[in-house]
Amino acid sequence: MDGLEHGEKMRHILEGLEHVAQGVTIFDQSLKLVAWNSTFLAIYGYPRSMAFPGADFESFIAFNARKGDYGPGDAAAQIAERVAIARQFRRHRMQRRRADGSSIEIEGHPLPSGGFVTTYTDITDVVRQREILREEVARKTSALHLSEQRLGLIADEVPAGIAHLDEDMNFLYVNKRFAHAYGLEASAAIGLNAAEVLHPRTLSESRKFFEQSRRGALVDFEMQIELPGGRFKDIRTLLRPERPASGEAAGFYLLSIDITRRKATSNALMRSQKMDALGRLASGISHDFNNLLTVILGNLVPLAEGLDDAELVSEFLTPAISAARRGSALTKRLLTLARREELDPQPTAIPDAIEDICKLLAATLPGSLRLVQDHGDDLPLAMVDQAQLEMALLNLAMNARDATEGQGTIRIETSLYALQPDEAGFHHMRAGDYIRLRVSDDGCGMSPDMAEKIFEPFVTSKAAGKGSGLGLSMVYRFVRQSNGAIWVDSRPDHGTVFTIMLPVDHGGSVSAPAPSSHTPAPPDDQPRLILLVEDDPDVRRAIRRQIGRLGHHLIEVGSADEALVLIEQVHGIEIVLSDIDMPGRLDGCALAERLCDRQPALPVVLMSGKTDPTRANNRLANVPFLAKPFTDEDLRDALQKAVVLPDRGAAPNETADLSGRG
Repeated sequence: MDGLEHGEKMRHILEGLEHVAQGVTIFDQSLKLVAWNSTFLAIYGYPRSMAFPGADFESFIAFNARKGDYGPGDAAAQIAERVAIARQFRRHRMQRRRADGSSIEIEGHPLPSGGFVTTYTDITDVVRQREILREEVARKTSALHLSEQRLGLIADEVPAGIAHLDEDMNFLYVNKRFAHAYGLEASAAIGLNAAEVLHPRTLSESRKFFEQSRRGALVDFEMQIELPGGRFKDIRTLLRPERPASGEAAGFYLLSIDITRRKATSNALMRSQKMDALGRLASGISHDFNNLLTVILGNLVPLAEGLDDAELVSEFLTPAISAARRGSALTKRLLTLARREELDPQPTAIPDAIEDICKLLAATLPGSLRLVQDHGDDLPLAMVDQAQLEMALLNLAMNARDATEGQGTIRIETSLYALQPDEAGFHHMRAGDYIRLRVSDDGCGMSPDMAEKIFEPFVTSKAAGKGSGLGLSMVYRFVRQSNGAIWVDSRPDHGTVFTIMLPVDHGGSVSAPAPSSHTPAPPDDQPRLILLVEDDPDVRRAIRRQIGRLGHHLIEVGSADEALVLIEQVHGIEIVLSDIDMPGRLDGCALAERLCDRQPALPVVLMSGKTDPTRANNRLANVPFLAKPFTDEDLRDALQKAVVLPDRGAAPNETADLSGRG
């Protein structure tokens, strides 16, 4: 091939290379330039004079070195290093960032006849876009991490346990509250199966809810769970599946809220409402019911005393009288439970009070039942009504006796306890020092449902006829009125523990009872003229017999208005015995007040089937009160007490206008 033909071919090759978007060079085995295009020169900024057939590869490298494309260092060494690499004629691909900030991708391929062909691509814009994209990814990744941290902080701080479980019930995530409830660190719980974390009973009872959520259902439920250390919590749990309504097993999210405090508050409110309703009910029926019992006992007792047939009395009358008296006692307990009596709290040594009641219990408990006391050292005094405390302990001990069936151990412990603010808020108490009193037994225990409502009136776990269900209600009322708290921990076959918190005496003054203003007179059984004021004829008849059996004389009327008229007209009335609830302008209390104002020397005795109203009325503080039904001895004591009260002024037979007419 002659030179002309060769030159023509080279011209065609170079023209063809001009249409390639990349820079192209071909060097022979001696690293002499064979072919190139103008894009190659433009990319590197080479002058056109540098490119000619036979141009040395080293000249291009030297140009780059002088412009600083290879960075700081010795230019000669940089040139020699790159020429030596090129002489190896190896396939290569690399990116180079030039001193002017542009980026070039270089890809070289060795030729079979020697030398190599190289392409040069300006990727400055691509690199810039990559950097922008990389910065955006970094920014979004940082924002995502920050968001995750915020969500993690929120999840750890919300008052709920949060967890994420996969379809195999393995934990993928738990927040701190959930993990700490089970004595774990959040990181340690990841990967554990639910069976390794939850209590077997909790898992068994909640498994059906978990399965519903795994199948795509939205589930909400409440239950009591058992935590490590024998702790129990009432929780509300919300389960949300990852794929709602898919029908296939899937993971789900769990959120558990501790509702123990809310449930306790709700129960306390409900218990208070029940007590209030009970009070209204008891107050409403007690008067009529006790009037009926008064009539029943007023007829049965003299009948039993007048019959000579002992077998008939024992077989029929004695059980009837006993049942009527039990009915009276039950009504009185209802009234005691329903009303908020004013307690008489005094600084009390709790261990000493327990010693006293245990001496009483020792004589009544069976020998197979041990009674153990364990008192803390140097306990401060507590502000309680000691009589009510002893009654509460007696009720708890009797319950423990029945729970153990007379065999086992009853333990009574006392200690000083510092109630912290969060725990105090849970029990609606003030934080501070309390005497903690625990009464425990190793008896049959109670179910969670029974333990939850054990303080409600008429709730009892005893067999029919073995208890009224009022004992623990009275204990609860006493503790709450004492500004304390009581709760029960019990499980079937694991015994029961009643815990009572009583406020510590902080050195407040103790009010001593006022000295008596007079010396009681000796018993006075002489016959007296009594005015009986009672609107129910049957009750009046029964009380008339009682007064007659005591040897007194009697005048009777059916209302307070009639009594006032009779007192004006009849001289010599020595005692007025009046019912409280009566029809007319005045009830018994108003009658007593009128007599105290106008004829203070005339003794008055009030009676009722309801609670004693004189305790809340200072004007009637010295007026004796009889709770219907009452025995002859009760009546005698009340009349005697009225007679021996200090002289209040006018003579008993002094008449005055008591009607209010002037």
